[in-house]
Amino acid sequence: MSEFITLVEALTIHTDQIDRYGGSYGIRDKGLLEAALFRPQTGYYNDLIQESAALWESLAQNHPFIDGNMRTAFAVTYTFLALNGVLISADAEMAYNFISELYRNNKFEFEILDQWLRLNTVKHYA
Repeated sequence: MSEFITLVEALTIHTDQIDRYGGSYGIRDKGLLEAALFRPQTGYYNDLIQESAALWESLAQNHPFIDGNMRTAFAVTYTFLALNGVLISADAEMAYNFISELYRNNKFEFEILDQWLRLNTVKHYA
């Protein structure tokens, strides 16, 4: 069973992203944030990667924050995977280029995210 990101954890990650890279603090729509965080918990998804893709897609598309939505969506997904023993293996430049391409083409879609995560994650053994 997966360990899921809480609202407090997501808000902390968002604050960290704004502290590091700039932008405006705050939530635009708490309900959309809660919906995005709950989506991977529905029991609909077959594995951790699908849960991660659902979380990433929802956070990116829902725009629950005033600013930093794409950065926060990636950071929350990264943290969710790490909490569950999986690391993103793509280097920072590769991840940035992938995210930038999705953003430019408005393609934050479940299937694309799922495929990328399957190709760019590894199980971490502590």
